[in-house]
Amino acid sequence: MLAELFAWMTTPYPAAARRLGYLRESIAIEARYRRHAERWRPHLEKSKAVIEEAVSKASRRRRAVVLGSGPLFDIPVEVLADAFDVVELVDIVHPKRARQIAAGFANVELKTSDVSGAAAALAALPRNAVTAPLLVAPPSLMPDTDLVVSANLLSQLPDIPEIVLKKRSRLPETARKDFAHRIATDHFNWLRGLDALVCLITDTERQHVAPYGTPFPAWVLLHGVYLAEYEGMTWHWDIAPAGESHPEYAVRMQVFGTPDLAGAPNG
Repeated sequence: MLAELFAWMTTPYPAAARRLGYLRESIAIEARYRRHAERWRPHLEKSKAVIEEAVSKASRRRRAVVLGSGPLFDIPVEVLADAFDVVELVDIVHPKRARQIAAGFANVELKTSDVSGAAAALAALPRNAVTAPLLVAPPSLMPDTDLVVSANLLSQLPDIPEIVLKKRSRLPETARKDFAHRIATDHFNWLRGLDALVCLITDTERQHVAPYGTPFPAWVLLHGVYLAEYEGMTWHWDIAPAGESHPEYAVRMQVFGTPDLAGAPNG
């Protein structure tokens, strides 16, 4: 609890990040990692392996951009820094761990940006709003960008915006779901249109797992983005034991990763 309070008081953040809950979520992720580091290790290692494969595929290595860099648990920063002239870590909150790691590399930069395109408008949303805010354009990339990594981000981008709409607006659930769908599909379509190698890692399904090991039917997390036609690695992320997110069941994510989104479609 003291570690979380200290992080809350000392982490630099845009005003919207605190008001909307992004800072709180960032601190919660680090706290959960400290509780379950060993449980998370296979997922983090596989995420790093996909990114390292993307590095090996990059024909040019001027600038790498990591979207959703967070505390860098799943990002092989040293590999990226060794391979590229510049590494740009992009997130709406950069926790202390990320700032310390970045400071150890002369060519690693931190960029504070809202990848969802919704934060600024949501922060200004009036109470009892009846329309969803307009999304702003994705962050602009430098012309020398040769690799873009979307790191465990796609499924999570709409989560906080959808929660904020539920609390502050009068929009029906269908309109809130449509807003979440637009955030996810805009990000995915933007990635597909980039003139750079794109590495995508995202959780795709969430399952509750009974104490005797049997998983219940999963629910899809991608807000209407379909990855069934894409080839890549898949694995489980055992994110929380029974008693943490659910009183009886453990929580497991299905994760998809490809080092080259443009080269991944089956057909």
